[in-house]
Amino acid sequence: MEPADPLTDQEKKLKDLEQELNDLRQGLTLVADYYRDIEEATRQQDASETIDEELLKPLVDDDLEFEGIWKFHEEILIADPAARVPCTQMYEAFVRFCKETGRQAVEQDAFEFVFSRMQNPEPACDRGEWTGYRLRSAGN
Repeated sequence: MEPADPLTDQEKKLKDLEQELNDLRQGLTLVADYYRDIEEATRQQDASETIDEELLKPLVDDDLEFEGIWKFHEEILIADPAARVPCTQMYEAFVRFCKETGRQAVEQDAFEFVFSRMQNPEPACDRGEWTGYRLRSAGN
């Protein structure tokens, strides 16, 4: 066996190292591009979530308002076709209910708008009085 030419071996090693260095640079470029794409996607997702929050927050608030009035309807009122409760007394009872249950009370106009659409039976406002329900007393 002939000893390999030391210069040829060194040139071969140098070429191999240059190829590995080139491969590493390409890999680094791919990784940098990947992270740049992830960063951009994250920015877009954050922007999308911000928009979603701005659009959905009023819907969630509306649901909470409705839910508070519905709970008041279920827990405090008793269906009674002959009953008459002044509108202000009904609203004051709703505000007390909200304070007791930790809910946010809505304005009287909003309360009356939603409350008038309840069913089984449907309440009616006639001459400043709600008909169709009476307030549950503390003993009931």
